[in-house]
Amino acid sequence: MKKLTLLLAVIVSFQCFSQASEKEMEKKAREFHRVIGLDDKEQWKKFIQENYAKSFIERVMKTQQSQQEGETASSTTTEIKGTVEDKVKMLGRLHDDFGGSKISSIKSTSEGVEMVLDGDDIVGTFKFKFENTKPYLITGIGMNAERGR
Repeated sequence: MKKLTLLLAVIVSFQCFSQASEKEMEKKAREFHRVIGLDDKEQWKKFIQENYAKSFIERVMKTQQSQQEGETASSTTTEIKGTVEDKVKMLGRLHDDFGGSKISSIKSTSEGVEMVLDGDDIVGTFKFKFENTKPYLITGIGMNAERGR
């Protein structure tokens, strides 16, 4: 009987921990949305320094932007260097597109948090990945957006 009680206590404890970590991760995603809504580069920089894992800041990233007008399709790829300044520029571009957006959904997934932002003429799905331990720093952000819905 003691083994069963101990096992049950461990399961309940893990579930509470899991819910607490999910709430922390969702809170960071919501804060990300709040910050890209600001027109303040210093706040963007502060958010990056406080919420991005060092490995994420230092990672070189590529963005690909595809456009289709009629039968003509074009695609451009941009490299984002592994510096805070370049990550700030990335938040600036996101501010331009999603600064006035609303969160239409946010949910925890097996990989992190998925947040959908709904702007005037754009919808974006953001997928956040986090460290597994407190303070749950952001280790990756994937984004897919569609204009002119």
